Amino acid sequence: TGIGPFDLTGRVALITGASRGIGRAIAIALAHAGASIAAMSRTASDNESLVAEIGPEHAIAISGDVNSRADNERAVAETVAHFGHLDIYVPVAGTNRRKKIVDVTEDDYDFVVGTNLRGLYFGCQAATKAMTPADGSARAISGKIITVGSLASVQGVAPGMSAYAASKGGVALLTKALAVELAPNNIQANCIAPGFILTDLNRNFIGVEPRKTWVLSRIPAGRFGAPADVSPTAVFLAGGASDFVTGQVIAVDGGFLAGSDWNQGA
Repeated sequence: TGIGPFDLTGRVALITGASRGIGRAIAIALAHAGASIAAMSRTASDNESLVAEIGPEHAIAISGDVNSRADNERAVAETVAHFGHLDIYVPVAGTNRRKKIVDVTEDDYDFVVGTNLRGLYFGCQAATKAMTPADGSARAISGKIITVGSLASVQGVAPGMSAYAASKGGVALLTKALAVELAPNNIQANCIAPGFILTDLNRNFIGVEPRKTWVLSRIPAGRFGAPADVSPTAVFLAGGASDFVTGQVIAVDGGFLAGSDWNQGA
């Protein structure tokens, strides 16, 4: 379990996109810090190995489509029914279709923005209802909403990212709006903006030459990130250590945003 303000014992977290990549790493890290985990994915079987790793007494798998408002509401309800309450909501599920704007169809746009922003929005809505005391007062123990944005939350990144950037920019500003709105209820909302993290979503984009060398030359840390580089930030944002931190977009990017061309003149 965690230590002091990083101890999540007794807290319950619902995580979407928890079956792999960043979502899985966050689920495992929160569990190691003491939290009980509800893992949502399109099919509950996708999370069977995760539940087995954490332990079935501390984790459950929930099936549902993050694009569905009803499924988001049901996932929250199942979490509360099983564990008794909800303290931490981490919507990680995300997707992309890289196309130049002139080639983006309505289906492309709806798929990307629907998953990354619309689904996240209604997931946050359902989680907020569950985390807010019935009388609208402040929670005795802080509630946490931890969204997952991207470098595309703050910059255009590359051609073909218009729908993705629109969705992830929306995630960042939604998080700030939630931070302001939910502060009286002692609920903090923050956004993690991962940099170039090797996952199934982007491996065939950033891990292939010549793009790989180009990207690495612009990361001061000199390497791609791994999902395990992101999860400790989620542990910080999930516990008492971050009770006075809200409305922030925290880049976990190896220094990319701080000085992306620094190696070019070395």
